[in-house]
Amino acid sequence: MHDFENRLELLAHIASLYYDQDKNQQAIADEIGVTRSAVSRLLTEAHKRGIVEHIIHYPWRTSTDLERELTSKFPGLKHVRVLIRQNKSYDEMLKGIGILASQYFSSILPTLKIVGITWGTGLYQMVKACRPLSRPDMEIIQLIGGTGTERTSTIGPLLAPTLANCLGCTCRFLHAPLIVKNEATRRALLEDPTIRETLDRAGQCDLALVGIGGIRPELYNPYRLGYITQEELKELQREGIVGDVAGHHYDIHGEILTQSLINCRWVGISIDTLKKIKSVMAVAGDVQKAEGIYGALQGRHINVLITDNTAADRVLELYHMYS
Repeated sequence: MHDFENRLELLAHIASLYYDQDKNQQAIADEIGVTRSAVSRLLTEAHKRGIVEHIIHYPWRTSTDLERELTSKFPGLKHVRVLIRQNKSYDEMLKGIGILASQYFSSILPTLKIVGITWGTGLYQMVKACRPLSRPDMEIIQLIGGTGTERTSTIGPLLAPTLANCLGCTCRFLHAPLIVKNEATRRALLEDPTIRETLDRAGQCDLALVGIGGIRPELYNPYRLGYITQEELKELQREGIVGDVAGHHYDIHGEILTQSLINCRWVGISIDTLKKIKSVMAVAGDVQKAEGIYGALQGRHINVLITDNTAADRVLELYHMYS
């Protein structure tokens, strides 16, 4: 009985560190002197024993009509979830699509071994809604460059390790600037073995989790985070580049935009790499993202979409406008 009580005390202590004190699994492992994978297993055990009350997130209603219409108009889509936003704010809507995305992700998790992830506030909300698991057999791949100096946890290279920590698995980083000044600098970066191995590994992903960039400057991550100036942003936008990763660089007709500028200025997975990934799930909402979503769907690499009804309605308007 004494050993059993000690075990329960340990589980309660670890659960308190993780949920009450917001410590990550590696920090807990260092504190109590065990491996991170052991912490993941103990957190899972704490759930099973009822020591931790896991909050089940019930999303708002979804629109099956819009889901059916999107899948009929875009044959490349194999799964769509559309949140009915009603009068919810932008932040509340993002939380809702994050919950929807986490539920879909959880449903296919047993089939996954290698998962890639880019940036995005919708993805951040998805990761927040995921419950901790012990999946030491999995690997998370960071698919887009980042220097690690981002001022917010909703985007950038923090998402990959956060998801890996939640799943108790390893993470492969892509430590490189998002945007470089010229082709020579980019080639030099790609000669770095760690960057090269990470990008090569990305082509083996079972699933890529991606955000979709916005057209408005204040929504555009590289500009907002200080990677590029207003003048450089205007240059990129003149070329039509509004996404956060090369696979999203499509115009309203689904045409790939200015491949030479993408190759010169960005460090991340290429369109060729994206084609190799079995499943690509985009998580993005709001009408301001509709043109980016539509272009990406026309590019035929996104096959799972999690969005809201305002974005879905506008995407369908664009479809009828340009078809």
